[in-house]
Amino acid sequence: MKLTLELRGNAGLQWVLERLSPLSPFGRTAARDLPWYGPGDEAALEEELDNVALSMELWNAGNTRPQEGPACGCGGAELDPADLKDAASALRGVTKQLPLFHDIRGSFDRDPGVPFDLVELFEIKHFLVTLERLVQAYEAMPVLSGITFPSLAEALELMDPDGRRLPTFTVANCYHNDLAPLRVEKAKLEKAIRMTQDDKRGPLLEKRRQLAVQEDHLELVVRQELTEKLMAWKDRFLSSMETLGRLDLIVAKAKLALRYQCVRPSLSRDKTLTLREVRHPQVEEDLRNRGESFTPLDLDLGPGCTVITGANMGGKTVSLRSTVLSLLLCQCGFFVFARSASLPLFDRVELILADSGPGAGGLSSFGKEVHLLDNLLRETAGQFFFVALDEFARGTNPQEGAALARALVRHLGGLDCMALMTTHYDGVSDVASAHYQVAGLVRDIQGDEGDDPRKRIARRMDYRLQPAPPGAPCPRDALRVCRLLKLDPTLMELFQADL
Repeated sequence: MKLTLELRGNAGLQWVLERLSPLSPFGRTAARDLPWYGPGDEAALEEELDNVALSMELWNAGNTRPQEGPACGCGGAELDPADLKDAASALRGVTKQLPLFHDIRGSFDRDPGVPFDLVELFEIKHFLVTLERLVQAYEAMPVLSGITFPSLAEALELMDPDGRRLPTFTVANCYHNDLAPLRVEKAKLEKAIRMTQDDKRGPLLEKRRQLAVQEDHLELVVRQELTEKLMAWKDRFLSSMETLGRLDLIVAKAKLALRYQCVRPSLSRDKTLTLREVRHPQVEEDLRNRGESFTPLDLDLGPGCTVITGANMGGKTVSLRSTVLSLLLCQCGFFVFARSASLPLFDRVELILADSGPGAGGLSSFGKEVHLLDNLLRETAGQFFFVALDEFARGTNPQEGAALARALVRHLGGLDCMALMTTHYDGVSDVASAHYQVAGLVRDIQGDEGDDPRKRIARRMDYRLQPAPPGAPCPRDALRVCRLLKLDPTLMELFQADL
């Protein structure tokens, strides 16, 4: 599945990825090209989650003050306390090496016969020396599943013939039998030039020029031979870089999960979804910055389409985004922002918002969402997919919009999918597989008339989702919301009289 920029942004995944902290260029590439674990990839996903769980345990153990708080539900193997400290230190050793890598992938993408220049050879040696140090640290910690480095020992010995492991490179005399005597002769000649009067240096300078040309030629021969040998190990170099990226990404996922107290998702085998106290971290942070708090949500979904109804500004869209974000994170091998999560794997996950998406040129918001839905239905034929729709068909006239929303709920109920739709239309929940309502404006608070209207609504709003019977009417809170937002009194009178 392709994680489009629109989906990443609308669901909040991009916000999460911007707080991910891979340390190497290979880790940053891995974070941009996240794997998608779909149906049939359960074993591979569990392996990835095991790796994240182990990295969390080691990273937390290496902190001066181990992170406290609710259990993360990491799962995976636990280490003997006697070995934990050394293993945690080894992981820190790995992370100290990761930022030192330079991206040398481009050097290996070259035409045959074109030798590495001296800068490229320096970068390759630097890569090999740094990789050796990282692998030494990695081998001192519990091995992560699927993270193994191919041997590049021969390449390192080639690039570091004296074995000093210095991050420098020169064309050493040992690379060619003619280099040492030529350089000795050149050094003697340079000494003689320094001791000769300026007007008598001409023949000596010409001789030095000839020796320099010969030296350059020999160094070119050496660079060609080194290039041929190094390119024979190209696959090992590229494999090592890919493994470094995956290792870096695993550790970054672990640190993110610890920072936000995320939980390991369990994989549902019966096409049901259960979220307990799920949070949307982007919304949660925005609320915290305004001195407000986020209300975690509980949600149970099964096959077919579940409908959410509720008051304006009641958090229905946040419920969709939180659910989609949890699915995207899980299926990319992350822990999720919840107390617990049991999720199935989908071939595709989509979020359709009326005012977002690439759409098609010249279409209205209604036209865009119909266009996006049509593409989804065509492209997921025969697949198990999830789609969240925010007030679908609200952009057309209410009678046709309600009829289309009901038709879509019925249609989705006959497909191999799971869907979640918010709506203000009555009658849509009648044909849904399940129905939730936002608890709504249930709190009676006095004495805050001078406060910010948005905060007044938030104080009175209960954002929890509560199971509701099919066909339960949509809440009628628009009048009260308008009052709290201090809509013009004359307009409010006309509004109320017309109800």
